Amino acid sequence: MVKLSELVVKYRWFVIIIFSVVTLLMAIPLKDSAVDPDVENMLPEYMSVHLKELEEKFGGMEIIFVLVESDDILRPSVLEHINSIADILKNVQGIERINSIPMSDDDPFDDEKLSEGSAQELQAREKLRNMLKNNNMIMNTLVSEDFKAASILVRMKNEGKGLEITRKVKEETLKIQGPGKISFGGMPVIKEHISEDVPRDMMIFMPLGLLIMLGVLMMSFKQLRGVLLPFLVVIMSIIVSMGLVPLLGWKMTTVTIILPVILIAIANGYGIHIISRYQLDNMVAGGKKSSLELSKDVFRELAIPVLLTGVTTIAGMLCLMTHTVVPAAQLGILSSVGIFFALMASIFFIPAVLSTLDAPKPVIDKEKRPATEKMLKKLSNFLSLHPKKLLSASIVLTTIMAAGIPLIIVDSNLAGYYPEDHPVRKSAKLINEKFGGSQVISINVDGDIKDPQVLRKIDETEKKISLHKNVGNTLSIAKLLKLITKGAYKPEEKGFGQIPETKNAVEFFLNKYNEMGDPEELRKLVNNDFTQAQIIAQINSESSETIKKVVEDTQKLIDDDPVFTKITGSGVIFKDLIEKVIEGQIISLFLSFFAVSFLVMLLFKSIVAGIIAGIPLAVSLVLMFGFMGFTGVTLDIATALISSIVIGVGVDYTIHFLWRYKIEMSKHNDPVMAVDHTLSTTGRGIIFNALSVMVGFVVLLFSSFLPIRFFGTLIFLSIAVCLIGSIVLLPSICIVFRPKFLEKKD
Repeated sequence: MVKLSELVVKYRWFVIIIFSVVTLLMAIPLKDSAVDPDVENMLPEYMSVHLKELEEKFGGMEIIFVLVESDDILRPSVLEHINSIADILKNVQGIERINSIPMSDDDPFDDEKLSEGSAQELQAREKLRNMLKNNNMIMNTLVSEDFKAASILVRMKNEGKGLEITRKVKEETLKIQGPGKISFGGMPVIKEHISEDVPRDMMIFMPLGLLIMLGVLMMSFKQLRGVLLPFLVVIMSIIVSMGLVPLLGWKMTTVTIILPVILIAIANGYGIHIISRYQLDNMVAGGKKSSLELSKDVFRELAIPVLLTGVTTIAGMLCLMTHTVVPAAQLGILSSVGIFFALMASIFFIPAVLSTLDAPKPVIDKEKRPATEKMLKKLSNFLSLHPKKLLSASIVLTTIMAAGIPLIIVDSNLAGYYPEDHPVRKSAKLINEKFGGSQVISINVDGDIKDPQVLRKIDETEKKISLHKNVGNTLSIAKLLKLITKGAYKPEEKGFGQIPETKNAVEFFLNKYNEMGDPEELRKLVNNDFTQAQIIAQINSESSETIKKVVEDTQKLIDDDPVFTKITGSGVIFKDLIEKVIEGQIISLFLSFFAVSFLVMLLFKSIVAGIIAGIPLAVSLVLMFGFMGFTGVTLDIATALISSIVIGVGVDYTIHFLWRYKIEMSKHNDPVMAVDHTLSTTGRGIIFNALSVMVGFVVLLFSSFLPIRFFGTLIFLSIAVCLIGSIVLLPSICIVFRPKFLEKKD
């Protein structure tokens, strides 16, 4: 280390230039950054292939709900408003089909303009109401049962221009003035909100996080270089990691949006340790050492422990790469790159810059101890008197909080990303309650679809699916044929509302429907050669657990019949997503825990070291998961990332404590005295580091997305527990058990 410290100082300008050039080069790709709001893209390609096949067979599956609310949706002025919207939307490029309340030849309002509220108008309104009630393809799909809401279904073409089309639909709709209250829903609308909210959140997170960080650094170090250098390292690491996103052909998502915050919170920690030790050494030397000497000393003293803590953090973050959820794996790579750059910059760049400056006056007065040191001294005295009581209290608290873990709810509901009063949540609630739901599953059918026997199987299965309490509406070719025969026969005639008995009869009615009805309606239910069809089921809930249950129950219904081949649709995507969230959480948790424990074992050459280092982390995780269970905070795409981050960051405090404690034990061979000296030196850096991480994540509370807010809250609490674990729990363990790997060797 001595020789390397000499080289860092000797070639300080070369070091400074290298880090500066790398940062500038990585800033260039930032101009190409983009946002990806698609939930399908969160899963690997092989998991979304069925959805793409479905779209190829039956057209676009993305539907925008244009919702119209009124005291009575059948008022002529409201109907005119609905029809005007439907008409103007037909001209929007990229729209495959518009479904709205149909007006037939015997439209009661068609003959003359009736005055609203008149006896004739009320009579005509009632006639139309009865007509619509008899059409199960319209009720609860285009018109709510209470006739207080209508839905215009805008089906988009599969052109990859969903955001543009959605924005255009909203823009054109709002041009039409009318008495109806307008709102928008469906997955395309949620995606559009996300595409706008992600960049906006980033614009909040970045400056606010950096501002808070500056405040923490200023209060901690009270010196310009102590503030600016860790700050500069963080800025550089953010640029490098975020520049990597477009360079790799990736896009920012609701998951990777937290990358800058992670780096603001974590990356400055290494610089804080460097500056903290620089100031402490300067105080001990009484300001008599030169900046060159101080820089060399800091490098020699902290290069190894800082490097080791950085490696363990990176190891924890890299474990996210095992996640099947694509953005989570991407976040693992990006954050690891950013942390590695910050680590190298803290070890080499900061000492190089410090060596170019004059040595400052000590900001820590030998005679007047700072408040942090006084607090740590009191803590040390308390620990020496009550170590066993503190350990017992920790065990009791951990046991109590562990009871909350089985209560954790797993959910990845995109609409649930927003608060209850947000337009996205309000629209989702309206669609679920009055229009069957926006999430759909498609039961794929293979065979001769014109065969009455096959059609009856479709009909029977559809009926069974519709009985599920979480299924709103269903639609199939069988249901359409039964509606056609209702129009072809009188109620008392045989065949009314029934599937035709022969294949020829089926073909006859389908041809008639194509001539007189809506051929496009068939397109979404059956392919061109009538060899494949689908049963569409709408799910009246946004909850991932509910969607998962519907998919599983439907699968049981079709398992024994080869006619029904598979289940696809957005509902399946969410079912797969929730399964991968759970799987990713388990794998990344155990892998990151093992990885950091193993590294600590290697560092201290002791298995016991890995076990002891894991105790504060385990306590923190149990308390976090227990808190989630007791408070109802869901385990989702965002919160599933926390365990790896907590393990990667929390172990840093453990390593710093144990590393310094071992040095002090070699001097004094007295655990109480070693704890006291460790807390008075390294304790200061640990506290500053933890506070900067905790405060850094506070900015997430300003996010538009609830899971991100919860993520920030949980990280704050977990790191606080890790801090307490490293300066309270670990010292107590050392005093009570006196681990041999930390003892002075004769």
